[in-house]
Amino acid sequence: MRSSKFSTRLKKNQQYLYISLLLIAIFFVGNSLITPKITSVTEELIQDIIQGNLKSKENIVAFEFNQLNNSFKNSQKILQNLENNSFEFVKEKLLFTSDLALEHHSIHNSFVSIISSNDVNENYFSNKKDSLYQKEIKALLKEIQFIKNDVLIDTILTKNGNVINRKIYAKKLRNNKIVYTGYDVDLISLWSYFSETYKGDGGYTVVANKDGICMLHPDTKYIGKKIDMYFNTISVEQILKSSLKINGYYVPDNVNSLKDKAISEFLGLEVLRYFDTIMTGNSPLIVVISFPIDIHLKETTKNIQGYFSWISFLAFSTFMLILLVSRLQLKKEYVENIKVVEEKEHLINSNEKYQKENAILQLNQLKKKINPHFLFNSLNSLHVLIDLNPDLSQQFVLKLADVYRYLLEEREGNLISVKKEITFLEQYVFLQEIRFNKSLSVSIVNNCDTEILGRKIPFLSLETLVENAIKHNEITKIKPLIIEIIIDKDFITVKNNFTPRKHKAKDSHHIGLNYLENTYQYYQIATFKTGVVDGKFVCTLPYIT
Repeated sequence: MRSSKFSTRLKKNQQYLYISLLLIAIFFVGNSLITPKITSVTEELIQDIIQGNLKSKENIVAFEFNQLNNSFKNSQKILQNLENNSFEFVKEKLLFTSDLALEHHSIHNSFVSIISSNDVNENYFSNKKDSLYQKEIKALLKEIQFIKNDVLIDTILTKNGNVINRKIYAKKLRNNKIVYTGYDVDLISLWSYFSETYKGDGGYTVVANKDGICMLHPDTKYIGKKIDMYFNTISVEQILKSSLKINGYYVPDNVNSLKDKAISEFLGLEVLRYFDTIMTGNSPLIVVISFPIDIHLKETTKNIQGYFSWISFLAFSTFMLILLVSRLQLKKEYVENIKVVEEKEHLINSNEKYQKENAILQLNQLKKKINPHFLFNSLNSLHVLIDLNPDLSQQFVLKLADVYRYLLEEREGNLISVKKEITFLEQYVFLQEIRFNKSLSVSIVNNCDTEILGRKIPFLSLETLVENAIKHNEITKIKPLIIEIIIDKDFITVKNNFTPRKHKAKDSHHIGLNYLENTYQYYQIATFKTGVVDGKFVCTLPYIT
């Protein structure tokens, strides 16, 4: 018998050995064939990632510069639609738009100037304290020459260590008045905001205007200067021509997107540069995004190949371990049998613990169902109501019946939907408001959609909190009890003004709160909280899945 078992085990070991050697041979043959394919796929994947980052960064730049251009664009529209409104109304809108422009973090000065036919000037500066700026703008406006009825100036200048993008729009009106409106964008401040807001890897962004003057650059010394080194092999004219011009707007031609390899003056590394255009107002901007080749292509490919080599080594080691596993098979089976027995015992203990905890929850729930104080108080209220208002007393009886019918229903797992609990609570609150009249106010606010009403909470949880508030707080006409129930996406908040009674009841409210706490502990949810915050008793009821 023992010889037969030994022979069987020997054959098993031999089978493991042959299978292991065959798998090792297949693996290394496959490895030699797959490695070149992995390299190719990795390069294509990285190119796709770069393209995705490219479009993302272009969208960000377009968004930020269009935000800067909004005020300018609005002023143009106001002046172009002048015939539909009185001049005074238009002037007020221009002044409002000029003041509103300063709300942008990078716009530091704005103005509106009106010159009448008799050379009477009206000048309105949003930054009224900067007299030098006002003199500078007044002198500049005198130099503007009109070829058409309107003039658009978009220029970059360096002033007192700052780099300014100055935008001015001027229009001659039919009444021989000339209206000027404009503002200054601090490009250094814009870059500071841009770099802090849009952090992350995936290359760095440079923005230039159609004249090749830098407007955004991670090295601020280039801002406001011509960056000819970016356009040595691909000129500004080529970049603008590579974009489709549709209705006067430059739209990137994705089929013919331009790219070039260069040595980055900022990183000192070889980079792959992509050139594209975006449109802000009537001005095209050139966006240059540089991706380090060593980091984004070579290094990533090398890392993936290294990971694959490690996987090969681990696989080889795993196959060799199979031989050792075969020799320990019997011992392993014995250990597994012991584990199975232990797991069965653990399941039995867990089941007993579950039954015990469930029994405690059911007991607490039963205590909540049979509440003689609530019944007696309701009957007293009904007794008074029958003589005063017979119709309302009939409603009272029906509501009271619905409340006790709800309390006596069996609930699987002690859980109930938010919708059903709120429906019950409205009936319960109706009875209590009859009793306390205007001294009690309960409001329910739903900040979510109807799907949230299908989520689960402990049975009678809202009633428990409302009952505790009524039971343990002063309720008078001078000090009414106000209870708020707020339904949010992840939890329900119950609040009430905290005016505890001087003489507390002997039967403390800890039974109700302990019931809720035990329920949440059973479902392993730790976000159930109660406490007094800013003079209010606040309870947070998370949903149970």
